[in-house]
Amino acid sequence: MRVLLVNPQYPISETPSPPLSLAVLAAALEAEGIDVEVLDLAVVPYRKAAFQSLLARFSPRIVGVTCVTMTFPAAARIVRAVKRATPDVLTVMGGPHVSFRAAATLRQVPELDFVCRGEGENTLLALCRAAADGTPVSDVPGLVWRNGRGTVDSGFPAPPVDLDAAPAPARHLLPLGRYRALGLPVSMTTSRGCPFQCIFCTGRKMSGGRIRFRDPDRVVDEMAGLGEFGFHQINVADDLFTARHDHCLAICRRIEKRRLSLRWTCFSRVDTVTERVVAALAAAGCHTISFGVESGDPDILQTARRGSPRTRSSQRFRSAQRPA
Repeated sequence: MRVLLVNPQYPISETPSPPLSLAVLAAALEAEGIDVEVLDLAVVPYRKAAFQSLLARFSPRIVGVTCVTMTFPAAARIVRAVKRATPDVLTVMGGPHVSFRAAATLRQVPELDFVCRGEGENTLLALCRAAADGTPVSDVPGLVWRNGRGTVDSGFPAPPVDLDAAPAPARHLLPLGRYRALGLPVSMTTSRGCPFQCIFCTGRKMSGGRIRFRDPDRVVDEMAGLGEFGFHQINVADDLFTARHDHCLAICRRIEKRRLSLRWTCFSRVDTVTERVVAALAAAGCHTISFGVESGDPDILQTARRGSPRTRSSQRFRSAQRPA
C-alpha cells in the first residue's frame, strides 16, 4: 500500500507553514507500515511532467489532498490531474472545507472518489485497509462517497485520536528547508478541540467540544526539537491554547526549567487569560497571542454564540479549568 499526500498551492503572502495535518496523517500511515510520500505544492512549483513522473515512479494506491476554502480550487485541479494520469488511483480530499461540504464537493469534482470528514487519521487508515483487503467502505468512519447518482455518508465519526499515543508528525517527509529559507514559521499543536460554541468556527466541529490535551513533557520535547530546525518562530496552532490554565502553565514551566530559547505564538480568548497566564507565556518565549475580535456589537456576538464572561459558554470554560 502506497499513499501520496498533497498540499495544494498556497499563497506565500498568507504565511504558510509546513503542512502539519499531512505530517500527522503520514506518521499515522507509516506507523501501520504504509509507504507515504508528501508533495508540498505550497513551496514546490507544480509541473505537469514532474507530477506525472511522481505518480508513475511511486505508483500510489491512494492520493489524498488537503484543503481549506482558499485552496479548494487548486486541490480540485490536483484530483483531476491524478485521474487523468492514473484513473485507477483512489482520490480522497480532507480538511475543513470539504468536511462541511462533502456531498457538494463530490458533485463539483466528479474525479473525486471520497471525502474524509473531521480528524483524518483513523478514517484514512480504515480506507487504506479496505482498499488493501478489497472490503466495502461502508464501515469506514467519517467517509462520504458516491452511490449511483447520490452520495453516501457513513454517518458516524471516526474515534477521537489519542494524542499521547499518536506518533510524532512525520516532518522528515516535508521540505522544511524551503520554508526556513523563505523565513516562514513552523507549527505544532498541544491539544485538539474547543469547549465554546461559536457558530463560525470549525475547530469544535472538526475535533470535538471536549478538549484532548497532550502531555506537557511530550509537548516541550517537540518544541525543543523544532527549535533545533532553525525556524525563527513556532506557531502553536491549538484552537484555544489557554483552554486550561494548569496545562498551559505546565508547558511554560517546563520550557523555563529546560532553559529553552524559543520564540512562539498561540491563539486565545480575552476571557481565558489572566495576568498570571500572560506573564508565564511571556517568560517562556511566547511573544504574540492572537485573539479573535469578530464584532463590537453585543447582538452580533450573541447571535454568533461568541460568549462573554457573563454567558453560559464562559461558565462551561470555568468548569473546564478544573482538572479531571
